Amino acid sequence: MKIALAMAVVALVATAAVGAISYRSTSLRLVDEVDRSIVEATAILVAGRPNRVQVPTRDLLGTYSVRLLDRDGATQQSSFDRQVPVSDSALDVIGDARARSVDNVSVDDVRYRVHTIGLANGALQVARPLTETDSVLRDIRQRTLLLVVTVAVLAAALGWLLAGTVVAPLRRLTGAAETVESSGRLDVDVPHEGRDEVGRLGSAFRAMLDALHRSRSEQQRLVQDAGHELRTPLTSLRTNLAVLRRHADLPDDTRRQIVDDLDSEVGELTDLVNELVAVASGQLADQPAVAVDLGALAASVADRVGRRRNRAVSVDADGAATVSAPPAGLERAITNLIENAAKFDRSDGPIDVIVRAGSLTVLDRGPGIPPDDLGRVFDRFHRAESARTLPGSGLGLAIVREVVERHGGSVSAAHRPGGGAAVGFTLPPVI
Repeated sequence: MKIALAMAVVALVATAAVGAISYRSTSLRLVDEVDRSIVEATAILVAGRPNRVQVPTRDLLGTYSVRLLDRDGATQQSSFDRQVPVSDSALDVIGDARARSVDNVSVDDVRYRVHTIGLANGALQVARPLTETDSVLRDIRQRTLLLVVTVAVLAAALGWLLAGTVVAPLRRLTGAAETVESSGRLDVDVPHEGRDEVGRLGSAFRAMLDALHRSRSEQQRLVQDAGHELRTPLTSLRTNLAVLRRHADLPDDTRRQIVDDLDSEVGELTDLVNELVAVASGQLADQPAVAVDLGALAASVADRVGRRRNRAVSVDADGAATVSAPPAGLERAITNLIENAAKFDRSDGPIDVIVRAGSLTVLDRGPGIPPDDLGRVFDRFHRAESARTLPGSGLGLAIVREVVERHGGSVSAAHRPGGGAAVGFTLPPVI
């Protein structure tokens, strides 16, 4: 409605302005033509004898009226068909042979264009009624008014149509947003046709809903998978506690074994909760990326994990391994890779960490990765059959992939030549 009203007002003002200018220009042009014709008629009357002018009959000059005035402004001769008064400007030129005045005089709703030419002994007045001119101007006014109204109505109608064309998709977008707000559904139909601003807005809104839908789906899957993973340690805890409660006279060895199991389950449960908090809270996504020496960071992590695990972890790094990534997130990813290798590698050999340019690979001497699981080891809560009895949250490698892919890198998992697994990642090096 506002668009239609605005277009109508703009069209009304523009057309009215053009009409007023056209009317003014036409009026001046018509009056100029009348003046020119009166000047020509005056020249015929004077014809070189300004002091002996005779008033002709109306038949000779047609539409022109002629009047001779004496020095006092009184009429001596006249062919006027009405008593046209003498204006003050006409009285001023009486007796001055070089003076002339032009006036518009109205009598009985009829306008006259009156030229007064000064004579030595009076003045000569030649007039022409402006009836035809006024009729033309009246017709122009009516046509202009009709044109202004017509253009304003057409502009309003066009504005209404344009508003309907432009606003209709916006109304559908508003309806979709209200549906999302009231129902919580993210699979609503969103109009996104066209390449104009409204179409781009619809496409962006559709993309936003798709991203929200994916995020919600991932959250639901995370909750479901987390619930599934939590059942195992919780069930074990409840079982061991029930045994302790029912059998107070257990042998010391058995009691110690149950307490060790409880401690192990609590540790696993703590690790799982910590991993869940890191994934669900977005901690890994909020860290800014900076230039990190991948080799130095890998050496620091290897030394810390080696001491905690009482395992030898060797790092082979070249001297130009600088990448852009969040230090805390990258440290977490390297820690998870080495911890994962230490969990599966039960040999006495060292865990090898190879750093080349922007890539890092952790090599272990464990059982390796089954071929069917190579493409799934980085999925959340995925565990191979051989790893289901081992402790772990199932989120370690998923966190590695999230950190690496968020900063333009890629992860990899393969068999190590000679046995074991080779798991790592590649990040774009900083040049």
